[in-house]
Amino acid sequence: MFFLNLYVIEKFVYFFKSDNVKLTMSGKKSRRRFVMKTRKTLVCVFLSIFLLFCLSMTQASELKFGYTPVFSEAEMKTEFEPVNDYLSKVLGVKVSLYIAKDYGDLRQQMEAGVVDIGSFSPFAYVDAARGGKIKLIAQSILDNSAFYRGIIITRKKLGASNLTDLEGRRFAFVDKKSASGYVYPRAMLIEKGVNPDKFFKEIIFAGNHSKVIDQVLSGEADAGATYDGAIPYAKGQGKKVEELQIIAKTEPIPHDAITVREGLDPNLVKALQEALVKLAETPEGKAIIAKSKKKLSGYILAEDSKFDIVRRTAKIAGQ
Repeated sequence: MFFLNLYVIEKFVYFFKSDNVKLTMSGKKSRRRFVMKTRKTLVCVFLSIFLLFCLSMTQASELKFGYTPVFSEAEMKTEFEPVNDYLSKVLGVKVSLYIAKDYGDLRQQMEAGVVDIGSFSPFAYVDAARGGKIKLIAQSILDNSAFYRGIIITRKKLGASNLTDLEGRRFAFVDKKSASGYVYPRAMLIEKGVNPDKFFKEIIFAGNHSKVIDQVLSGEADAGATYDGAIPYAKGQGKKVEELQIIAKTEPIPHDAITVREGLDPNLVKALQEALVKLAETPEGKAIIAKSKKKLSGYILAEDSKFDIVRRTAKIAGQ
């Protein structure tokens, strides 16, 4: 576009320097030709300026990469800002971190065009995909696996050894759009003939996986739903996870979906996708993986059909 503008300006200057153009021209035909050529040249100049303006509007000066709130804000920054720094370097565009207020907020922000890239937990992705305004480009790989499981935890002192022992207890879920922290555990309970809404004395929505563990450890909740990687992660944070026990596990769940918003430049999307998939091969990516407390192993290409199992499970859970 820059070279196009130079070309038009050069032609414009050449036109006025040309011997064919005389400001002292005489005759109606000569004046008419002069006016017509001037108009055409000015139209080219203004059109070029307009196209340059449009291009500058579409070129992102900053991209926002949003994440569903898996952990606390401080933990999220420690875990995901290095990935954003890597992408900033590769793409040549600043990639900043956006931590969603809740699991539904990320969808809203992407549909509004505020957030450009989104890392959705599996069901949050399925829910957001219904709107048709996001595109799946990759999937997270954690601990060298594309799948994980939801777990139900209790304090050992509670004396519960199975799900039936939790009747009349206080139970902590993460969020209604969390796969491992709500949808899958709820579906598992329903398939065992348990109605969670009536089975538990009280249901708490903690907001993220770290808070579920905190509430179970403190006794605010007797049991809770989280994902299998949350226990070793909490151990790394110095929490007393040895006081906890796992009494149930869900079926395998695909890891988080990486998406882009509708209208993002296709060339930028392609570059982003390549940067994510190649992260594990680069020195910067290997350093990120080595320090990841979430055990990030990298990213792979993904298709929407991989999340059909989440859709089927959500239907069982009434979602």
